[in-house]
Amino acid sequence: MKAKDLAKKLGVSPATISLVLNNKPGVSQSLRHSLIEQIKNLGYGDMLAGGSHVSTPTANHGQARASIAYLIYTSCDESNDRFAFYPAVLEGAEMEARDSNYNLVVLHMGFSGNANLRQLLDNSGDVMGAIVQANNLDDAILQDVRSLDIPCVFVDSYRPDIRTSSVCVNNEQGIFSVVKYLKEKGHRDIGYVYSGWDHDSQLERRRCFHQALREFGLEDRREYYFKAGPTEDYFGLEPLEEALKKVEHMPTALVGENDRQAWRAVKALQRLGLKVPDDVSVVGFDNRSICTMIEPNLTSVKNYRHLMGRECVMLLENLRRMKKLGIGDPCVKFELPTELVERDSVRDLTKTAE
Repeated sequence: MKAKDLAKKLGVSPATISLVLNNKPGVSQSLRHSLIEQIKNLGYGDMLAGGSHVSTPTANHGQARASIAYLIYTSCDESNDRFAFYPAVLEGAEMEARDSNYNLVVLHMGFSGNANLRQLLDNSGDVMGAIVQANNLDDAILQDVRSLDIPCVFVDSYRPDIRTSSVCVNNEQGIFSVVKYLKEKGHRDIGYVYSGWDHDSQLERRRCFHQALREFGLEDRREYYFKAGPTEDYFGLEPLEEALKKVEHMPTALVGENDRQAWRAVKALQRLGLKVPDDVSVVGFDNRSICTMIEPNLTSVKNYRHLMGRECVMLLENLRRMKKLGIGDPCVKFELPTELVERDSVRDLTKTAE
């Protein structure tokens, strides 16, 4: 197996796996030991320099560096998923941490959290802050985070009723740009394909879609909302196909809540004998690599996942700085801009009308 493929499988950057495989400094001790253990368990111990007996290297200056904890409360394996969102965020955080002379300690918490979180952080050395990756801000996760006495930043999760700092995608900007674009292309009947997965960010996109239709004077029709399927069935098409069959008048365009749902929409429409974009246009969200692997290539909304990871580290530094200045419990929401990437999946109805 190549090092870059192993990195994808383990959900870390090629640079990190290279440092671990070659027994070089620049990776926290806990992350190094975790990766070495996983590499051995997968049967790739022979890729480690010196075999399975790898010592922890020390940097030349010998001075201990502060650490940033990256807490993962999601359990799905996105390492080989072309729809994946989080690996690029983690890689960005890792790069910024290294550039800022921090170790990044990755801790997989599972959905239910970890009663020994404080002990885990104590074992990780001088932890200056935590980045929290979670689908939703539920009570168990919030209890974990609030038990810490360090700044914490959530990745793309935000609820207005909870006081937390976060770095998020500007979903409002992204969804509004899609609806505006489709209206300019002559589309008046626009549907929405959503998942059965109530991630905070995806719920926000649904709310923004309702708002955008009203803002641009378009009808918001309940029958134009299509649920793609159960959360555990990432690639199933049958529920969406059946839902599309039942609609009396097919919308001229469908907006996918993310690229996975847009991909499902394209495939389901094709199975029904409809052509994209000739019969129905489709737009995704997130601009993941699958957009250029499907025919037609998918128009989508680009967000900056590597930058999101970097901004999480920078926001932690700013929160710590504000606290030192006497700002008691600073809370910041930082939104990253989006950009519509036009490809081949949208038909221009204004040209047809002419």
